[in-house]
Amino acid sequence: MHVTKTKFARAVSALAILGLAACSGSGTNPASTTQENLSANVLQFSVGTANIAGVTGLNVVATYRQPAGALHAGDSAVAVDSPTLTTAGALPATAGSPDGFYSTIETGPAPIELGTHSMTSTGQNQSTPSTFGRSGGVFSLGIEPFNYGEGGQPDSITPYVQPLYGPSGSSSGLNAFIPWGGPPAFDPNHDGEGTRDGKIYPNGTLGIEEGLDVFSSITPVAGPYTLSVAIPANTGTVSFTKTAGLASTTPLPDAVGPTPVLDGSGGLTFTATLPPGVTEAYVQVVDIGLVASSGSGAGTSCNGSSPGVPTYYTVVVRPGSLSGTIGDASGPLGTPSICTSAQNTTQNSGNTTLGDAFTVQLIGFDYPVYEASPTISQSPNPAIVGSAGQSDVTISSQVGYQQAASGIVSRLSRGQWRSPAQLLHRR
Repeated sequence: MHVTKTKFARAVSALAILGLAACSGSGTNPASTTQENLSANVLQFSVGTANIAGVTGLNVVATYRQPAGALHAGDSAVAVDSPTLTTAGALPATAGSPDGFYSTIETGPAPIELGTHSMTSTGQNQSTPSTFGRSGGVFSLGIEPFNYGEGGQPDSITPYVQPLYGPSGSSSGLNAFIPWGGPPAFDPNHDGEGTRDGKIYPNGTLGIEEGLDVFSSITPVAGPYTLSVAIPANTGTVSFTKTAGLASTTPLPDAVGPTPVLDGSGGLTFTATLPPGVTEAYVQVVDIGLVASSGSGAGTSCNGSSPGVPTYYTVVVRPGSLSGTIGDASGPLGTPSICTSAQNTTQNSGNTTLGDAFTVQLIGFDYPVYEASPTISQSPNPAIVGSAGQSDVTISSQVGYQQAASGIVSRLSRGQWRSPAQLLHRR
């Protein structure tokens, strides 16, 4: 079986160029194509538990990449695929709401899936809602709404809001977030500015997709789980399937984000604590600029961050290396990373202004997720399973902070800020 592919720039999984087959580096129609053997692509699949701020759910890890020796080995295998995920336990009995691509994944299963064991997809020319809809597919790291439409553009360049199947108002919904990875951990151009340097990535690409797919309202059940992908090819639809087992339903312990220490010049430091069983973690710092509810609504952040367009930073920590730093100038185009009160006051013509509000969160793993990122490894089959034979994750609550004019960093109540995911929905 063969499918048409195109030559394209080396890419990662969270931008318009995406590293997908059958697309060009700019996201426009392909300029040249080659024929590739679909059966040579590499599909991987694993499951585990997810501790989402104390709520136990299901973690799903998948990669679908071009093989060694391919045009761009390790990048996403195809431009369009339709997943089906079969779970050991039944899906929730409350339906989610479909988006513009007939996907219900962010809020719950589709009506036709209620109580079944299968999350399904919607065909590109169909309109029946399903979990993955038309847009959801398996890519170089994760299941994301990156399928290409008829116009030669991806349906979205923004990862799914996590947790998936997270109804609004639930305890997990209060901790909704978008898993963008930023500098210093995710810095593909090696200039300290992540994807916001204006060199390669299109506007709206706020980071690198981290490959998180956690379902908050699915109780982990021991047993087999199956992931299949269906790909439209010139010989008809072709499907490939992988099965993974979940042996332990005991989640990792609760995670707690570290307390940040601002350096007074735009950067910060911290020392993290990892729960038992965690082998590596992301410390996520999200700058949301000046928020009106904290008394600083008038004015502009010195780095352009806002609740609608936050700036993402990521530091990888591991046992034995728990201290981390975000430098002074990792903001968009080399601006301060977390604007201080003095920097914002200068930005706003001397009007006394608070420093930026920002959130801190820790995401801990018992498998090598960072090493599997396509920005780090171009392996067609990176390791995605931990030593226990599954892929578990623990996610802390987001905690908000802000620096006052006095330089004191204060912790914000949730009523003083909203999750960036609640403000920056992908649609």
